[in-house]
Amino acid sequence: MESKLTLYKEDYLPHQWEFITSKKPINALVGGFGSGKTYAFLHKTFINHITKRNNQDISNGWVIYPTNELAEELFVEPMRDIFERNGINYTYNIQKHKFKTPYGVIKIYQLQKPQRIIGAELTYIGFDEFDVESWKNCDIAYKKAIGRMRGSDNCEVYIVTSPEGFHYTHHQFVENFNDSKALIHGKTTDNVFLPDSYVELIEANYDKRMLQAYRDGQFVNIQNESTYMFDRSKNVKQCEYDRSKPVRIGLDFNNDPMCAVLFNTYKTEPKVKIFDAISLSHQGQGDLLTSRMCATIKDKYPNHSYIVYPDASGFQRHTSAMLSDIDLIKQAGFKVNVRKSNPPVTNRVNSVNKMLEGNSITPNIIIDPRCKALIQDLEKVTNKQGTRDIDKSNKLLTHMTDALGYAIEWEFPIIKPTLGAIER
Repeated sequence: MESKLTLYKEDYLPHQWEFITSKKPINALVGGFGSGKTYAFLHKTFINHITKRNNQDISNGWVIYPTNELAEELFVEPMRDIFERNGINYTYNIQKHKFKTPYGVIKIYQLQKPQRIIGAELTYIGFDEFDVESWKNCDIAYKKAIGRMRGSDNCEVYIVTSPEGFHYTHHQFVENFNDSKALIHGKTTDNVFLPDSYVELIEANYDKRMLQAYRDGQFVNIQNESTYMFDRSKNVKQCEYDRSKPVRIGLDFNNDPMCAVLFNTYKTEPKVKIFDAISLSHQGQGDLLTSRMCATIKDKYPNHSYIVYPDASGFQRHTSAMLSDIDLIKQAGFKVNVRKSNPPVTNRVNSVNKMLEGNSITPNIIIDPRCKALIQDLEKVTNKQGTRDIDKSNKLLTHMTDALGYAIEWEFPIIKPTLGAIER
């Protein structure tokens, strides 16, 4: 089957063109939000699907996203459109997450579950939003990819990502750079198709270090040693439970301890007032810790309305109860706001930090001094050196801030507008 494609340089931004036409076997495009990474990734994948074949004249490729949900949003529907616009017949198996065309197959995997990435000789592998995942999962998946690049004479591994500090892409393309690799940077401001308001929105949402990363596409240490930008003098103030408002609860499902952060929200600053942080330890077989947490909250803070933002692991069923933690929360009469999978840790941390920082005068999170375990977490949780991975080695830390992060990321996410067709 004919595999020649005609590409037109004027159809791409300069950094997109450099990325999709690179002849190196390992390539990375590191760019700011809205710099056109997804557009470049889609077209790179389409080009490789058409041109990179094995000795049976079949293309066999993987694309790897942090989650299947993100792949459905950013890859599946846009790739359907590309095939249709180019008159290529295709099928998509939603259960197997696989495209099939006369040229070959594209299989989608989840970076959050690298142990499930299996396959033999491939002709290309692409990673999108690579650095939002943990170092361990990136390392496993990248090494699996390199080990399977034997399906043709022109195999390729390619990565697009926003820079998340000195994470795995920096490790491979700066610290361990060699002649087989190409590293391309793209800025948000390079994308002439963006409205001015998009850049203005980013600049209004991020501090100086985050702008260097998320606007300019540069590797910077966007976190100091401390994970959270917490200032006891700014963020700790007396907060009383407001009976007129719903009790909002960030919840981390951990058996020792299970942690809940309780707060009210307001339209004016500070928008979040945390009035309690509760931790409960497991008391042995038959103890339904989640039910006990719900009962404890109801007893301490009687209210007509409870809203919980739990860890997505709560969907898992417990054999002893035949109900999941989410089921138990609903059974207690609480409203539940939860996604099918947890958002990337960096999203949670960024959301919390932006709210802790607030504006130049007022933070958007204040915490009652009685919440000692939460305050300790915010002060003591750190990242692993040179990475944005949270150091989980101290088993007594991170649970309270995880609970807080699930709630804050849901209610106050870092704003990343959907650009649709105008994003290049």
